[in-house]
Amino acid sequence: MKSSDKHQAFRLAHIFAIDRLRMGTDGHGITTLVCFMGCPLRCAYCLNDRCHEEIYSYGNNGLSLKKEIIQLDVNELYDRVKVDDLYFQATGGGICFGGGEPTRYASFIEEFRRICGNVWKITLETSLYCPEDTIRQLAPIVDHWIVDIKDINHVIYERYTGQPSCIRDHSLSVLLQTCRVKDITMKVPLIPGYNTDKDVDYSLDELERMGFTNFECVRYLQRESKYHPQTKGLQHERKG
Repeated sequence: MKSSDKHQAFRLAHIFAIDRLRMGTDGHGITTLVCFMGCPLRCAYCLNDRCHEEIYSYGNNGLSLKKEIIQLDVNELYDRVKVDDLYFQATGGGICFGGGEPTRYASFIEEFRRICGNVWKITLETSLYCPEDTIRQLAPIVDHWIVDIKDINHVIYERYTGQPSCIRDHSLSVLLQTCRVKDITMKVPLIPGYNTDKDVDYSLDELERMGFTNFECVRYLQRESKYHPQTKGLQHERKG
């Protein structure tokens, strides 16, 4: 691939939702949530499991984007969200990138920051399941990190997400090395059927021991994701 083609690829993103005028959920002030397609985890209660769907479909006119998925470059996204510039500036808000897993679009976010400037705050809501280099790339760009930790226990984590915890664990240490701890919020969930209040307390204690100071405790809603490995296995058995 030519360097110009690579640069263009970094400027494109597949997005399944743009949610305006949010307050109190995505960091400071009024924000717009931008949800990217794709995620390496397969969580049992995934809130946005459509991020795992195929992006393209075949129809009478050949290959096309599936319904409700849009492909935007950074300029097109900026043009869509700048309508709320006054709200962002007046409240100290900005854009929250989520998904899906937004770290997969690190170069897109980096380019977006170059275009929008430093007035807007950029928040990332992430599982932090990404390479070390990605965190180092985003560290100077992101104002606020919201990290959905799932559970610090590696057995619970793997059972719930379908992935080992080693990448997440390493990413946590890198995040502490590269970002100010006051700019990081650790979201620690109670996951019905997967962990207990005691497990949540253990996660909080371990994260505090690591050096994190800002925590948000939440309770997940039970909703079966068709992309979770156990669910897929059950579906296969039912078909058989």
